[in-house]
Amino acid sequence: MTETMTATTAIGEDVTEAAAVAFMDSLPAVRWDDLEAAAEVTERIARRIGDDRALLRTLVDRVRRTPELREKCECHALDDKIVIWDAPDKGLRIRLRLANTDQYERVHNHRFSFTAYILSGAYEHTLYATDQPLDETADVSRFWPYFVREEPAGRSITLHHEQLHTTITEPETISLMIQSPAQKRRAFMIRKDDGQVWWREGAADESAERRAEVRMSDERFEHWITRLEAIGVL
Repeated sequence: MTETMTATTAIGEDVTEAAAVAFMDSLPAVRWDDLEAAAEVTERIARRIGDDRALLRTLVDRVRRTPELREKCECHALDDKIVIWDAPDKGLRIRLRLANTDQYERVHNHRFSFTAYILSGAYEHTLYATDQPLDETADVSRFWPYFVREEPAGRSITLHHEQLHTTITEPETISLMIQSPAQKRRAFMIRKDDGQVWWREGAADESAERRAEVRMSDERFEHWITRLEAIGVL
C-alpha cells in the first residue's frame, strides 16, 4: 500500500475536490482473483475513506457535478446506491449502500465480489449453501444457512460473487462498498417467503425503461445527503 493511504486531513478540515480526486487516483489496483489479498487492500481503502468524513463529503458532493457517476446512482426495493468513484482499470467501483426502511429476506449472490465497510447501523448476515442449479426451478427449501452473524458498524466483510447470502438491515444502515468488475451478466435472487426467483442484471443489459425506473431522482439524492449528514456519515 502506498503512503497516500495514510491520513491526509485533520478532523474538521475541508478537503478540496482536487485533493480528493488526487487521493482517489493514487489508490492501488486490486487483484480480485485473489480474494484474501483483495480483502486486505479493499478493507484498508474502505476504512480510509469511510473514516474521513471530510473526504467522503467531498466525494459525495462531487457526484452532483459528475454525470458518469450521477447516472449510476440508483433506487431499488431494499436499498439505494450512490456511486462515488469508478475505476474499472483498477478493479475499483466505490459506492454508498443506503438501506431503505422496508426489508425482506432474499437469498442471492452478486455479479461482482465486494468488500463492505459498515458506517452506520447493522446487518443480520446469513450465508447459505445449496445443492441445486440456480435457475427458475430452484426450490427455496433447499437453501441451508450455515453461518449467521450480526455485522455491526465498524466491521468490514468481503464476499466472493458466487457466495449465497441474505442481509437484513436496520433502517438507514449505511455501508461503503468496493466492488470488483462484473464477473457475470446477472445475479440470482430468490425470496424466502414465497420462493419467487428473479435476476439482477447490469446496466448494459437493462432496458431503457428499467434504467429510467431505477435512476435516482435529484430529490432522492438530496434526501440522502440530508440523512447522511444527520446520521453523522458526512
